[in-house]
Amino acid sequence: MNREIYLHTGFLPSSFSMYAMSLSSGLFLLEKPAWAVAVAAVGVILGWPFSILAFLPLTFYSLDKQFKQAFLSGAVTSIALLALSILVDHCYYQRWTSSVFNLLVYNVLGGGESHLYGTEGPLFYIRNGFNNFNFCFILALLFLGILPNCKKKVCP
Repeated sequence: MNREIYLHTGFLPSSFSMYAMSLSSGLFLLEKPAWAVAVAAVGVILGWPFSILAFLPLTFYSLDKQFKQAFLSGAVTSIALLALSILVDHCYYQRWTSSVFNLLVYNVLGGGESHLYGTEGPLFYIRNGFNNFNFCFILALLFLGILPNCKKKVCP
């Protein structure tokens, strides 16, 4: 009797974005901010568009360090991947559309047939952030307000 073991791996967009976040953070720590922003764009566009919130601090800091290189890297990567995504969507749906844009419009703006599943207002995201991250969420929000003052005092 032959027994075969099948290993099945699934492509979870949030997992792909997590790997992209790890790689982007590593590239940033290796002082390669342009590459870090390019990998962030890949994680957001090909992975999970909502992961942009996790990539924003790294991207802003990279833009602050090397604006021209980081901006060009992110822009070229984003445009190329969005064009590729739209072409693939056209092949599958036989019309010009962007699944990334549609996902964001549906979930964030409540566009389309959102009454089927319901949508939440901005307060939901704050409550959900506190539910998932407890006091760390509050500390992260406080950090956004404290950061500009720290830069002035520590690095004049």
